[in-house]
This record gives sequence, C-alpha cells and structure tokens, in this order.
Amino acid sequence: MFEISGVGIVAAFLGGAISFLSPCVLPLAPGYVSYIAGQPAAKAGATRSFAERARSVVLSLWFVLGFSTVFVALGAGASLLGGMLLRWKYELGLAGGVLIVLFGLVMMGAIKIPAMMRDTRPDVKVDGGSAVGAYLLGLAFAFGWTPCIGPVLGSILAVTATSGADGMALLAIYSAGLGLPFLIIALFTNEIAGRLKRIGAAGRWLYRISGGLMVLMGIGVMTGQISRLAFWLLETFPALGTIG
Repeated sequence: MFEISGVGIVAAFLGGAISFLSPCVLPLAPGYVSYIAGQPAAKAGATRSFAERARSVVLSLWFVLGFSTVFVALGAGASLLGGMLLRWKYELGLAGGVLIVLFGLVMMGAIKIPAMMRDTRPDVKVDGGSAVGAYLLGLAFAFGWTPCIGPVLGSILAVTATSGADGMALLAIYSAGLGLPFLIIALFTNEIAGRLKRIGAAGRWLYRISGGLMVLMGIGVMTGQISRLAFWLLETFPALGTIG
C-alpha cells in the first residue's frame, strides 16, 4: 500500500461531506436522526434538553459506525482488487479516469443515470432509540444510499483500485466526512430544520462545482497528470504536507 498524502486525506474527507449534500441524503437527514434517537420529528423553534441532545448524538454515532463498516469493507475490497490487477496499472488508470469523469458529469447534471438519482431504502424492522438498532440501520442504509452517493464513493474506490492507495484508510476518512454532518444535525436538529432549504440550495451548487473538479481529476488520472496536481496543491498549500 502507498502512504496516503495530506491531499488524499483532505480530498477523501471533503468527498464524504459533499456526499452528504446529495439530493437523497440532505433532505432526509433530520428525519433519520430523529428516528434513530427515538425522538419526535424535528420542528423549527422547538427546544430540547441537554440529555436529549446528548442521546441523539451518541445514537447517531452508532449509526455512522454502521455505514462506516460497509464503506471501509468496500475500500478493503478495492485495495485487494487493485493489488491483484497491478500488472494492468496503465489500463486501470484509463478505465478509472473515465469512470471518474462520468461520475463528475453526473454530479454536474450534464448527464443523467437513473440508477444514481435514487436511493433504495431497505425495509428494516428496527426500532429507534437503541445503539444496536442505530448500528443496524447504519449498515442497511449504507447499501441503500450507495446508488445516490455513488459518484463520489465510486471515484474514491476507482482511485484506490488504480493507485494502490490504502482503501480502508481512505474510506474511513470518507465516512468521517459523511458522518460529521449527521452528528452536527443530531446536536442541532431543531435549529437546522428551519434552514434546510437554504442549506440544500447552497449544497446543490457546491455539489455541481465538485462534479466539475472530479471531471478534471478524472482527466488527470487518465493522462497521468494527477501527481502533478497533487504536487501543485502541496506547493500552494504547504499545510497539506503536515497531514497524515
């Protein structure tokens, strides 16, 4: 495994945060958090006690650990696949670059792939309000969200398989980026409920801009110039070199 650079760590974390802004995650997040905590649906202006907030955060953390388990396992699989196919590194780079460009175009809205515009929520009979239930729901919804957050998640898996990066570490960082907004919502559910539309509008633009950056990254992977981009980022933002 190659060591993950500071650029890779930041990119994976931001990738998780951007996935949270996808149309099938952000609008539903407060409802998920309320159900996981076994609390009433979020209402703008309503107040919660410190104990209710703390319980919501703790149970949401179990939920985050649930979907993180699935994503880290996917990262391990991508690393294993990349190691097995290392002799075709050049061909894998081309294929991975094409996939990343495709995912970026989907995020920009330039092309539409119906399978990536929806989530498939499994009908899991688990009551909210327990750590075990929250973890199981995290496992289940990881698979349900995968089609919708596929562009970013798929790009990280493609980079892992084609570069030999540590997929488990990258996907753990990605999961942290996706999970942190859930914990913030768990802490400030009612305060955020009234601002969700504005957050969603800004998030959609950020999502599209990120898609454009992914197109450039995919081209860099295909042409072998992605390393130059990483070096440029390190020269421009030296602090990235201290991460990791």
